[in-house]
Amino acid sequence: MSAPWGGLTLLGYRVGALADDVHLAQALADSAALMHWSIEPARSDDVITRVQSAISGKALLEIAKGMIAEYADVSIPEAGQLPAGYASRHRVSLAETGHALVSRSMKPTVIGPARKA
Repeated sequence: MSAPWGGLTLLGYRVGALADDVHLAQALADSAALMHWSIEPARSDDVITRVQSAISGKALLEIAKGMIAEYADVSIPEAGQLPAGYASRHRVSLAETGHALVSRSMKPTVIGPARKA
């Protein structure tokens, strides 16, 4: 499964960072990436399948980040950067990296440093 790519422009009436709305903005961007314009209208089954696939992929990556955060004793945002860096360096998809971690076919030691005692 490859990661969906999309873009979303958010316009607001206040100047500044999104702050508390950053998770909502990310969810909207992820949703926008799922949908693409086509000549034929999408069947509801196709949309449901894409949404389910995206949700399961996101859940898998969140589990992998939690595993790495616990193993390496780092924050969740830091743990999220480690598999992305690994995937980029080894030219594999982030989804494949997350799946390998969660299925335990790859050890966390490959991704990040062990927890400091």
